[in-house]
Amino acid sequence: MATTGRLKSLSDEVLALARLPGGPCVVALSGGPDSAVCAWIVLKAGVPVRAIHVDHGLLGSPVLRAAAAGIAATLGIDLDTVEVTVGPGPSPEDAARRARYRALEDALEPGETLLTGHTRTDQAETVLGNLLRGAGVDGLSGIPARRGSIERPLLDVSRSQTRELATLLALPWMEDPANLDEGPRRNFLRRNVIPELEQRLNPSLEQTLARTAHILSEERTVLDRYADAVPLTVGDGIARLPATLLAVIPAATAARVVRRALRAVAGPYAGDARDVQAILHVAAGAAYQVTLTGGLTARRDRALVVIGAVGERPIPEPFEWNVPGTARCGGWTFDATLATSIPIVFPPNRYVEVFDADGIPPTLVVRASSIGDSVAFRGGHKSVPRVLAEAGVPAWQRDRWPVVVAEEHVVWVPGVRRADVGWIDASTTRYLWVSATREDV
Repeated sequence: MATTGRLKSLSDEVLALARLPGGPCVVALSGGPDSAVCAWIVLKAGVPVRAIHVDHGLLGSPVLRAAAAGIAATLGIDLDTVEVTVGPGPSPEDAARRARYRALEDALEPGETLLTGHTRTDQAETVLGNLLRGAGVDGLSGIPARRGSIERPLLDVSRSQTRELATLLALPWMEDPANLDEGPRRNFLRRNVIPELEQRLNPSLEQTLARTAHILSEERTVLDRYADAVPLTVGDGIARLPATLLAVIPAATAARVVRRALRAVAGPYAGDARDVQAILHVAAGAAYQVTLTGGLTARRDRALVVIGAVGERPIPEPFEWNVPGTARCGGWTFDATLATSIPIVFPPNRYVEVFDADGIPPTLVVRASSIGDSVAFRGGHKSVPRVLAEAGVPAWQRDRWPVVVAEEHVVWVPGVRRADVGWIDASTTRYLWVSATREDV
């Protein structure tokens, strides 16, 4: 009778603390008590649910796989098992976590929400661990209650509550053997540090750390709102940020935007404090190019800070351009059209030029500039590298900047300067409009 009474009071307590989505759910069923209770509360709430177990192929995996199957059978829910392989690396625990989440998210159907069994105890361990490594607001705000398609309904429930409830419900859960190893940092905090701190300093340490996470999570939301206003473009493994804006906005917001950019080009890695500061130095003009962790660089490209992988960029092949028509060279697209008149004001921008069509041969060549190229104009000529430098083109771009060549003479350096060849005058009757578009801007 006492057991029945305790089961009812604990069930009511946990159900009151849990936060559940309204739509169909998939529980990441590990075989432990936390995910077992997570699956149970979803059933109690009457929400459609199924479960997925990820088998990492580790020493204790068969035990957990059997436990997950037993829990699913006891609750009467469908269970799928996904097998993943975790390769060697500096952090097997982190590699396993990434592989697990990839497998779980790949298994979701449209409209489904993935639920994990993270508890308030997990939250406290995460916050303390992040504090010890010197994390900022993101780290100290802990595990988010929701991120994308993942929700964690038990973040206000303690691990002791889930263990007791899973036992009273006769769910056949098993302890993950990996949790008994004191080697991993989290296990050492869980088994040694937190109990000692609770005994000596604060018996409510778990609640205190979880409350800290909640407070800082609200502050993180505000910072995210400011960061959302800063343009960030990503493509082909390269992130671009407005340098001037990064240099004048509050440092906390700027750092947040930079970390977003790093995540976009380096997966979940958001860079360390040195990386962030180095990128902000580039934005402020204190450095032209810096090397970052993980084989990345950040460099200044006119009004942008460009973040991407280090590597040799191939020189684009020359392209024979029959005008009118279209040509492509590297990340540039060129278009030429014929016209019998022109507006009073022309050209509309520096990436558009107008030539006397009868003064330009029908076949041009678009290629990367070379050190021996020059642009001829009335009164002399200038080398292409020099005009590129005068126009503010970064040094790392100059050997790949395209030029338009007619009969081995440079007639146009797009966005920079044109030669006197094909100059229009009162006798011009046909006009060749040429435009250049940079696809990477």
